Amino acid sequence: MQRHSVRNIPGLRARRILLPAAALLVAALAPVSAQPPAQGSRLARGIRLVNSKSYAQAVSALKGSAPPLVADYAAFYLGQAEYELGRYQAAAAAFREVYTHQTLSPMAARAVLLAAAAENELKHPKDAIALLRQYYKLLQPASAEAALARSYEAASDSVSAAVSWQRVYYQYPNADTSPEAQSSLARLKESLGDKYPPPMGQMIMARAKALAGARRYAEAKKELESALDLLGGEERDLTRVRIGVMQYQNKQLAPAYQYLRGLRLDSGEADAERLYHMVYLAKRLDREDDMNAHLKELDGKYPQSSWRLEAIISVSYLYASRNDQARSEALYKTCVNSFPDNPHAAFCNWKLTWANYLRRPAESKSNFQSHITRFPDSEKVPASLYFLGRVAEASRDWSAARTYYAFLEYNYPNHYYAMLARQKLDSPAIHRAAESAAVRQFLNSVPFPQKRAAVTFEASALTKQRLSRARYLDGAGLSDLAEAELRFAARNDGQPQVISVELAKLLQKRGATDEALRAVKAYVPNYLNIPMDEAPLSFWRVAFPLPFRASVEKYARQKSLDPFVVAGLIRQESEFNPKAVSVAKAYGLTQVLPSTGRSLSRQNGIRRFYPKMLFVPDVNLKLGTHYLQQLLASLNGKWEETLASYNAGRSRVMRWLDWGSYREPAEFIESIPIAETRDYVQIVLRNASVYRRLYESTGAALPSRDVHSGRTTGHLVRD
Repeated sequence: MQRHSVRNIPGLRARRILLPAAALLVAALAPVSAQPPAQGSRLARGIRLVNSKSYAQAVSALKGSAPPLVADYAAFYLGQAEYELGRYQAAAAAFREVYTHQTLSPMAARAVLLAAAAENELKHPKDAIALLRQYYKLLQPASAEAALARSYEAASDSVSAAVSWQRVYYQYPNADTSPEAQSSLARLKESLGDKYPPPMGQMIMARAKALAGARRYAEAKKELESALDLLGGEERDLTRVRIGVMQYQNKQLAPAYQYLRGLRLDSGEADAERLYHMVYLAKRLDREDDMNAHLKELDGKYPQSSWRLEAIISVSYLYASRNDQARSEALYKTCVNSFPDNPHAAFCNWKLTWANYLRRPAESKSNFQSHITRFPDSEKVPASLYFLGRVAEASRDWSAARTYYAFLEYNYPNHYYAMLARQKLDSPAIHRAAESAAVRQFLNSVPFPQKRAAVTFEASALTKQRLSRARYLDGAGLSDLAEAELRFAARNDGQPQVISVELAKLLQKRGATDEALRAVKAYVPNYLNIPMDEAPLSFWRVAFPLPFRASVEKYARQKSLDPFVVAGLIRQESEFNPKAVSVAKAYGLTQVLPSTGRSLSRQNGIRRFYPKMLFVPDVNLKLGTHYLQQLLASLNGKWEETLASYNAGRSRVMRWLDWGSYREPAEFIESIPIAETRDYVQIVLRNASVYRRLYESTGAALPSRDVHSGRTTGHLVRD
């Protein structure tokens, strides 16, 4: 883990004005010379002919249809046409050009599979097997094993074929090849007789686990039941417990509870897991006395079991949701004392630290510092740093406050608490203060993990080639292949931050802003750890898009709402997908329930309302902002409480407000007992702050703080 020295934090000095990231990305994304139109159109025509099954014409069109830059694409479709014409030797040769091409593409894996099929047709199954083994890592495991199984069968090696089909059937039951595996295994079992390799119980359990992961709980339960006779000892006991788990996962809570209650197990580990599930089910069934009795039994029988800890956490959520501080805090103390090295200990320690701060803020400094020292990778480190700053402010220790806030802003640049820290650093007393040597010494002593992301936007040679390939394909009218090329590059080439901007442009051309945003989240998962002034504006506008901007601003201002908060809410609710439908059946950009939409439509003079109207951006924004304005007005203009109500319901929020007297909005947010709602409020407010920095001014400038002088400067960032 890297240690961060406060004396090396640029946030304590003037930040640099020049932003090479922008210039580097400009170079990377600069237009390349267009491909010869005739050549690009020939490739596109050849692919269309393959897709329309005009294979003979496709062969003529595809030969010599592409430059070396994208020759593998022409080769793949040529191979496909040759294969369909039954010319397997030519097909195998064409596919070889794809998977041996200097730049691997998303077509390479398919080329290997089809080349193996061609070798089988040529009666060369051993060559097919060798090819599949050589390129196994390039393939999806289920596809690779299915192809191997077919090749083994072609080579008359039925036992090896059965083993490969078993891997598909038991390890990948949700794969497209699973039905083929099932029918092939039935056939091979009959033909092999005693030579058929029997499936092990662990294989059946693996299938059940995969089925459960796909929410196919009834099927998973049947698989577990079928494995019982093949298992013994602890494995059998664990399987019996998980049969009950599948029952309650399938919404059969009461039968699952009775089933688990009746189990008698020899394995301590299995019995501990059984008791945990009984604690959970008793809680869900509102059987609080039984819940506590099962927890007490866990305490007595299995004090060091991880299942006991899981049960403690589960019960603590119940009491925290009721504001039963005595019981919830007793459970947090048990968690910390009994499981000090478990990752859950950070959660429990924070809950105790936070409760102490709310009651005795002046005495909480050591608790916050202890949390940071014991759990330097805790998700609550930013909160600890912020409230250490607040404690320092309360005692008028401006230097300490400044140092905590600057460290927070630098190392967690786009966190909610970093946003608050920036605001605090603007106060005259803090920005004039020198750094605190004592706080610097404390922070330097903590082995913080690296959070701040150091990325480059200078495109590598491979990335430049990827961009050129994608642009060629897109220019030829093959945007689906261009998208696949860029997604493959983002997953495999090491520069997703550059690729994602190009991918976003492609997706936004077809109106898929939400897909572009999800691509950044998937391929650049640490993007929020990149300081805003170290990435170009084009990257941030992909990560924080603002389609429908005119409508967002129009309806927000009609309702006297901050348009950037509205944008931040939409990003979190629907990712700007106007057709989004939630699990709760809320529709559109702002996720309005049809029942709410019907009521709001009457208030807004919309006649003959029907739910699909909520998919129309202007209708959704008109109704969503009206509802948001009503909430905001009913909560005295307090955004924190309004957003919590939008997510969890106003009645809950009113109950939470009665639990304490909060000195600032951040205290209320941190005290929200539902993690989803707490995160939601922080994320939307953080989003709003980012949107304001990106879109408020007409110039393309990202504000960046000069903490030393207390000024805010605009750093020019160009696309």
